[in-house]
Amino acid sequence: MILKMKNIIQDYAWGSKEYLQKLTKIESDGPLAELWMGVHPRAESLVEKEAGKWCSLSELIKSQPDQTIGDRLMRRFGNLPFLFKLLAAGEPLSIQAHPSKSQAEEGFRREEEAGIPLDAFKRNYKDDNHKPEIVCALTPYWAMKGFRTPSDIRKNFLPWLPDEAVRLLFPDDQGEDKEQLRTFFQALMNLEGPLKVTILEKAVRWSEAEETAACQWVLKLNKKYPGDLGILSPLYLNTLCLQPGEALYLPAGELHAYLQGFGVELMANSDNVLRGGLTPKYMDVPELMKILTFHCDPPQILSSRSLPDGSGIYDTRSEEFQLININLTGDVSAIHLEAGYPVSILVVTEGSITVKQDGSVLTIKEGESCFLSKSGKSRNLSTVSEKGMGYIARAVPE
Repeated sequence: MILKMKNIIQDYAWGSKEYLQKLTKIESDGPLAELWMGVHPRAESLVEKEAGKWCSLSELIKSQPDQTIGDRLMRRFGNLPFLFKLLAAGEPLSIQAHPSKSQAEEGFRREEEAGIPLDAFKRNYKDDNHKPEIVCALTPYWAMKGFRTPSDIRKNFLPWLPDEAVRLLFPDDQGEDKEQLRTFFQALMNLEGPLKVTILEKAVRWSEAEETAACQWVLKLNKKYPGDLGILSPLYLNTLCLQPGEALYLPAGELHAYLQGFGVELMANSDNVLRGGLTPKYMDVPELMKILTFHCDPPQILSSRSLPDGSGIYDTRSEEFQLININLTGDVSAIHLEAGYPVSILVVTEGSITVKQDGSVLTIKEGESCFLSKSGKSRNLSTVSEKGMGYIARAVPE
């Protein structure tokens, strides 16, 4: 099956007023944040089974599991195992981390037994799944990923930090990095009163005299979230700018935030988020501390690895998904997808791409997507005298 999709766009306040509007040709004066492609109940996609006849993607999969995603995935996951997005950040998203699978199962069960409604303000776990994710830049894309080393954090804090705060945040520089980071972050998140105000004021004044990207982001975040401890995050998290085609993989327990830019995002089918700043939403610091790994490895920027069919793959440790990039240059260029290709979603980000199989032909234009069922036969992705660029989210092959 090659089926055109109809997707929902989330209009969160941090969204951009240009990226999705330009790509999808939607006229909107307000922010558009995320286009969701998949079966998540918060914004499920529709597919065109016949001309003018649409049904939900999960309805299609449940009615024809073996022909759509395959018996193996149905037994293991019960549905499409990933959620695919276009993410347009006009303003910074919250600082956040995602639980592991076992943490999500335990947390979801605990909150269900406590009778906390799924839509309650103080609900942490919306489902029992983990949320590893990869984000790939379509434009220059600013992000924060993982803790800096304790020594780097000291370099960014000690020049301006009051002595009282030094004793709180950095009581010991001899322990293991993980424990130093845990002590620092716990103390930071518990700051309050006049000391909190003083620290934020001094951090902003110091950043005004510095020219690093991290300090410039401190100033930008202070304008958006004055009084929020999250404005200090560029000084203790690795701050970087992805170039188009570069990607980051976010495993469980790693603190991160997306600051600005347009990209594709692929994740396990979950909406579990624990927040650590830059948000008016609920922050459960004790629960966040439980799931963080407190690693301080340098962030690894991923580039795609070429595949024999001419596409490129971003290597991750995920068991739910793989991200593929497609770049067709026109003049009858094509990519041949061999028989046995797993269930996939294709989204076109530039030009158009035509999908062909057994006489079925579907042309997808930029901003559009299609559902590609598990295939026992080969498919071609092609363009004629036009460029076609896009991304495929697919299940991990058997």
